[in-house]
Amino acid sequence: MLVTLTVVLTIAVALNIVLTFALLKRVAGSEARLATLERGVPTMSDIGERIEDFTATTTAGETLTRDELADGTVIGFFDPDCEVCQSHVVAFTAAATALGDPARTLAVVREAEEAELMVAAFGPGVRTVIERRRGPVARAFHVMATPSFCTVGPGQTIASHDYQQPALV
Repeated sequence: MLVTLTVVLTIAVALNIVLTFALLKRVAGSEARLATLERGVPTMSDIGERIEDFTATTTAGETLTRDELADGTVIGFFDPDCEVCQSHVVAFTAAATALGDPARTLAVVREAEEAELMVAAFGPGVRTVIERRRGPVARAFHVMATPSFCTVGPGQTIASHDYQQPALV
């Protein structure tokens, strides 16, 4: 009986050690990715790259394609479950209001329980699209993290982008 308990305890300790090292490795990887974002590594396609083709439907029911993105359009990618994204909604809306033309703004919101609340916070002055994670618009811009912001340049290229600043106008 004592030998059996010793074997079971040894296996449990060994498993605990293996799981602890696996968890530490995963945490270290997360910290490295966060440090990369904080250094300002692009969270989407590089400046000058052409935006890939996409078709999406806005929350107003309009069909939107890459070719309809005018030069100077400000675009933001948001995740309702992301606190940092939520903190940028007001600034993005202010930047959109300063443009004075909803057709020159686009907020792409990841599908989630709170997506409708985030869309409502943008108000009527911002075109919005709700899509699943890695949906057609996010794939067209190669979005790797949210929040991400960019301005469309001539020929549907990325003129500027940033992780921190929604006011790219």
